[in-house]
Amino acid sequence: MSKKTDEVQSIIEKSGNSFHSRVVNLLREGGWTVLVSPYYSDNFTDKPREIDIIAEKGFDIGMWVNEWVGTVNVQLFLECKYINEKIVFWFDAKDEYRAIERIMKDTRLEHPNQNNSIRVHHYLSDAFVAKLFASLKRDGSDEHNLFQRAINQSLNALVSYRFKYNLIPPVKHMREKIRHRIVYPMIVCNSFENFYQKKIADAESEVEQISKPFQLEVNYAYKNMGGVGLNEYFLIDVIDIEQLSAFLASIEKTDITAVKEHLLWEERAKPSSSNQQN
Repeated sequence: MSKKTDEVQSIIEKSGNSFHSRVVNLLREGGWTVLVSPYYSDNFTDKPREIDIIAEKGFDIGMWVNEWVGTVNVQLFLECKYINEKIVFWFDAKDEYRAIERIMKDTRLEHPNQNNSIRVHHYLSDAFVAKLFASLKRDGSDEHNLFQRAINQSLNALVSYRFKYNLIPPVKHMREKIRHRIVYPMIVCNSFENFYQKKIADAESEVEQISKPFQLEVNYAYKNMGGVGLNEYFLIDVIDIEQLSAFLASIEKTDITAVKEHLLWEERAKPSSSNQQN
């Protein structure tokens, strides 16, 4: 192998782009439209920023066999992280009140006091969420910027883009009818091999390795387009790439199906044209 080839191979091996590309291809294979490394203007600093991936997919709503009602479009604001250092996450009870508020705002589903179908949403599947995290560099110094950057990038891009941008090109032979859009901030990692968890409420609890997708609970301060300071509650899904396809299939079965059924109920509740004429 020539020196130039060695240098090129070294660039590939040291870059995180190979992992980034793997996530992109996995999403495309699942039918997602993917925007790779888009830039946006950070409302807080007014500087250009980059997020790894924004992906979108439309899920059809059909009322009857041959009647198309529209789509529920899902957007993922996704950061890809190759983790080669051990990270400890401290877990505590989820703020269920604010989690329900988050779901209601995102999905238009009713409060569980009115309709219990909101309980299937995956944000309510786990009672405990990660609230703190820390790692050590190889030199022993404390370092948690890797995950802090991932949180900032996914949420900054989400608040900048949401409700304003369609990734999926309009189809000329079919009228575009997006009935609702749901946005999810996510962090996809190469492996959970270096992830560990500890309970905040139990200082004597043992440290355990994390093996399944989990959520980070974040109270996020930012400025809107008008420069007004806001604080918003978010849950960020953290997923091992090997579990990503199964995870996306599971939220389609729970979250998206619940929203589609709610929209169908609204459609069926509309007065028919014959009743309107009478």
